Amino acid sequence: MKLHYFPIPLLCLAAISCDKAKNFAHHARSAVEGELAKHVGQSGDSKPDPELQKLVDQTPDGVIFRKDLPFPARVEVKTTRIEEFSGRRSERSELGNQVGVLKGTFTNVSKLERADDKVTYTLIQSTFTEPVIKGADDSKKPVIKELFPPSKPMVFMKSGSSWKLAVNADFHTASLAKSITPVFDQLLVEGTVNPRPLWFAKKRLKIGDKITVSEKSLPMLVTGDAKGNLTLKLEAFESVKGHPCGVFSTTGSFKRNQFPDFDGSLTDEDVTVESGRLWLSLLHPLILKEETAVIQTISKGGQGGLTTRIQSSSKVSVIREWKQL
Repeated sequence: MKLHYFPIPLLCLAAISCDKAKNFAHHARSAVEGELAKHVGQSGDSKPDPELQKLVDQTPDGVIFRKDLPFPARVEVKTTRIEEFSGRRSERSELGNQVGVLKGTFTNVSKLERADDKVTYTLIQSTFTEPVIKGADDSKKPVIKELFPPSKPMVFMKSGSSWKLAVNADFHTASLAKSITPVFDQLLVEGTVNPRPLWFAKKRLKIGDKITVSEKSLPMLVTGDAKGNLTLKLEAFESVKGHPCGVFSTTGSFKRNQFPDFDGSLTDEDVTVESGRLWLSLLHPLILKEETAVIQTISKGGQGGLTTRIQSSSKVSVIREWKQL
């Protein structure tokens, strides 16, 4: 689970106090939770693929979240991540400092393809949409800014235990690849082309069952170097693009250090999940959908030595269209 993922280019945001952030978030919380409630029972398609449903291990005693099925060697995943931010920021760079409010929606769409020891990453969309000012003329449309242009596919090959670019590239691409290949396996787990290293015990779960995911087992939900606790409650069984899942409500908090992104940045974050739902695969150790309301403090560093720091109340939506090739 990656709750922040916002591609803010060349920004450096300084923090306000934690109390101010929480007060700021309190006013937006009810609206955020109300919007999340609209998604309950709506995972994009209500009927699972019949062939995938045959693989679900469910009896009157409950369901097992399987991890015994062979993980496919060829997988394609399209990830759509939308984050609505409402927070405060200050920007710092070599050109000077600025302080302001961050309010708007980040949208990031990307595709990962894995075929054995070959992985292809493509950025499809990276934009920020500014909100329309309340009371503005009806003809006023949201301003959409492109943060990064769509990218050509980046192809990586595994050599022994490490990853490298499959072909020679320009200086920028080669520099980017150099920064992300040491942490490439984390990106593959987060992108669901690799299974999570930890998953549920072989125990049947029923609707209403609760689970506390403590620090030692946190990698089943949060990729990377994380500490904290999350509470899960099994609410329903639904599908995400035909893939059968168990739907869990979740609350809790975690901290994570130096988590990588495909833009070459590393992020530290402190996240409180006030409310949310996770769609966890019934067939493989995968998180296929997330809808969460969070309060978060983020410090993000990118190429060129620039960093980002922001505190906000956010609504996060992630859908991973996962399919075996």
